[in-house]
Amino acid sequence: MSAVAFIVGFGKGVGSAVAAKFKKEGFSVAVASRSLIPDEVEKNYGYLGVRMDVARAGQVAAAFEHVEKKLGPANLVVYNASAYASAPGGKEDPLSLAEEDFLQGVSVGGIGAYYVAQHANSGFNKLVHTPPRVFIATGNALPWAQPPPPNLLGLSTGKKVLANIVEACATGYAQTGKRFYYAYEVSPKGGPVRSPDPTTHANQFWKLYNLKEQGDWAVKFTKE
Repeated sequence: MSAVAFIVGFGKGVGSAVAAKFKKEGFSVAVASRSLIPDEVEKNYGYLGVRMDVARAGQVAAAFEHVEKKLGPANLVVYNASAYASAPGGKEDPLSLAEEDFLQGVSVGGIGAYYVAQHANSGFNKLVHTPPRVFIATGNALPWAQPPPPNLLGLSTGKKVLANIVEACATGYAQTGKRFYYAYEVSPKGGPVRSPDPTTHANQFWKLYNLKEQGDWAVKFTKE
């Protein structure tokens, strides 16, 4: 039985490239997003598709149950969901960001990751004798930005929550063989990138999956 990869936040770009990479490597692949059409995903890519809003705990639980029933517990869970909104008042008025946009940034960027990590961990507990068991979050450099971009308050807060979840899990489960990573692309000079490279992410996630030990929980890399 092949290993299972579950890509949460599937679409054009990083999610699509990561799914294709693990499919090529022989994994059974499940993908999820709020807007995907499961039948089309299966027909076009051969993936198990699940429609899911990561900000809704019940939908996350149902999605993991469906994937496990069809494919088995996931060896790899990739959290690639995020929500972008910029304050209309710009950097001079961070609180002009609409309440719903701030909450969406935090819910999708961070709180949803907690729901997904919980269910990923439950699946890992069923795979004690079939490692690796890996959770990878697609990140960016915002958790370390000083000061954080005032106009991106929702996005940056969400990413800080996400990084905190990953660090806590990498520390807490360090002796169990489960591994947790916050992985993000930077420019050659170490700064943020505007357009992350999907192929580089896919290759780096494959490398992380195949590590023998946890190593650093925060992993930055440059475009290949």
